[in-house]
Amino acid sequence: MCLALLAARVFGDGEERLEQWLAKRAEMGAWEEALSAKWEEARVAVTTTPVEDLVLPIHDENGRIRAVLRAEKAHLLEGDLVFAWNVKIEMLLPDGKPDGVLIAEDCLLDRNAKRGFCRGAVEVKRKPDHLKGRGMYFSTDNQFIKLKLLSECEIRTSRIPASFGRLS
Repeated sequence: MCLALLAARVFGDGEERLEQWLAKRAEMGAWEEALSAKWEEARVAVTTTPVEDLVLPIHDENGRIRAVLRAEKAHLLEGDLVFAWNVKIEMLLPDGKPDGVLIAEDCLLDRNAKRGFCRGAVEVKRKPDHLKGRGMYFSTDNQFIKLKLLSECEIRTSRIPASFGRLS
């Protein structure tokens, strides 16, 4: 019930937007499980023959650079998978200006699907929001970043109205 109230506040009175968000959230389960299952194997591979100081652009459907992944060490795996350590993903607006940053201890990225899984510490900064935790799934499709933090979650935002705290 509390989640429904929070979602109603965040999404306003747009029930349709809330239903779309819930439908997309349900779709995430299949790819999340498949990607996280490959994490351990990918982590072992990165210790054998890593690429150092990797810079990797992530493009959208129009060919525009949507984000830039920078990693201290990485390993390029088959099937467009990249496992990286000490990751910084700079998100960009359509005009190329900064739109936020994702910092992760580790990351398994499916470049083709534009989805990722991090098991370690993660932090996302995108004004006016600041998210922090351990373990995360993310997807950059549809020009939005969808996140699912797994533990030790800390969220700082000014998007939730002050009146939300007075619900009973």
